[in-house]
Amino acid sequence: MRSADRTRRRAGRLGAASAAALAIAGGAVLGLAAPASAHNYVVSATPAADSTLTSLPKTFAITTNDRLLDIGDTDSGFAYRIVGPDGKYFEDGCVDVEGPTMSTAAALGDSGKYTVEWQIISADGHTVSDSYDFTWDAPAGFSPAAGSAEPPTCASDGASSSAAATTTGTESGESSSTASDALWIGAGGIVVVAAVVAVLLLVRRRPAPASDED
Repeated sequence: MRSADRTRRRAGRLGAASAAALAIAGGAVLGLAAPASAHNYVVSATPAADSTLTSLPKTFAITTNDRLLDIGDTDSGFAYRIVGPDGKYFEDGCVDVEGPTMSTAAALGDSGKYTVEWQIISADGHTVSDSYDFTWDAPAGFSPAAGSAEPPTCASDGASSSAAATTTGTESGESSSTASDALWIGAGGIVVVAAVVAVLLLVRRRPAPASDED
């Protein structure tokens, strides 16, 4: 009877050790996967999405939840475009990045629905882009701008603005960043699984306590 009790206790300890090892493994994998979703996201915009604008703001802006990654103050990788109902562009081609905010100046054309297309570099180094609409209701006496058939180039930094890709409402650069994240997560998962196997082997190899008869 005492031998059977010891066997049950040993099996219980083995089960508890296995459960603990699996819990540690799960936590480690989740911890490795968390940074993959740490991209910046928009917390406010001027004008706001789906809003109606009745006066021209000094600047159009996108503000995110974290600082933007503007290396060397070059604005490289950032873009802000305003497309009118006629398909023309009304931004000046320049962007200003400060902290979590990217802004640009624009002179709108006739009243109608406009689309903002933007692209930023997150604090984690990933490129994020999206778009949204707003309605422009020009005030009386407003002189509409002609717009441009091609995205304007910022006069102060050459062709940097024209090099920015047109956004489509999706997260650009996601394939490469996701692949890199997957490699790191996969490598971490292999290490964790190896650790679990080692723990289980050590527990299984512990000699059974001698019985009273021995």
